[in-house]
Amino acid sequence: MGRRSTHIRAVPGACLTAVVLAIACAALAAPSAAIVPPADCGVIAVSGKRYDIKADQLRCTTAKPYARTYLSKHRRPTGYSCRNFGKETKLKFRCSRGVKVFFAIKR
Repeated sequence: MGRRSTHIRAVPGACLTAVVLAIACAALAAPSAAIVPPADCGVIAVSGKRYDIKADQLRCTTAKPYARTYLSKHRRPTGYSCRNFGKETKLKFRCSRGVKVFFAIKR
């Protein structure tokens, strides 16, 4: 019977280390998450005026009724803080709750 060698080969370990370091460097060098613009939910009409509704991190099916209620009754959705803007800008209002945001632009 042959004798077993008790020494450890360094070549496979070195290759594994090099591969792990290459993957780590590639992950660090990769660009971070891309910035995505708010979704365009379309135009709604309230009191004879038209508004373009936009939503970020929120579904349009939720943002449009929220915006219609805020524009017509000035009631904000539960948990949201809203800010109205003056006549010097086309932005009518902006409501946010953490990262969830919806707003209206006057058309």
